[in-house]
Amino acid sequence: MKLHKKLALLCLPLVLTACTTTQITGEKPQPVAKPQPTVQTKPALVAEVAQAPDAVTALLARAEQQQRNGNNSAAAVSLERAIRIAPRYPESYYLLGKLRFAQGSYNQAQALAQKAISLGATGWLLRQAQKLIKQSLEY
Repeated sequence: MKLHKKLALLCLPLVLTACTTTQITGEKPQPVAKPQPTVQTKPALVAEVAQAPDAVTALLARAEQQQRNGNNSAAAVSLERAIRIAPRYPESYYLLGKLRFAQGSYNQAQALAQKAISLGATGWLLRQAQKLIKQSLEY
């Protein structure tokens, strides 16, 4: 009986080792990577015009009010901030171009109007930007 006990104790580590799922190579087991959920996104089209966030529309209204009050430099700051918030919104570029035209910076006015058109200005905004470009070229 003692022999059976000794033999069982000697074989026990071998039996337990055979039951493990890791290899006995001395290497650490690699963690199993969790599958990442796939998110289907629609690629943005260049032709799509960006929508203005509420902050941008508020800045455009503020710039208009500042311009009416004769504070063109503050209006320019508001418009530039609107562009930083929503750089793909064409109306901000047009309004800043219109302001630069009024300040006598005709080349800047032309470039800003062209930027508004390249961002997808349509309808009234497109016509106004084209008109601003023509006026800028006359000076």
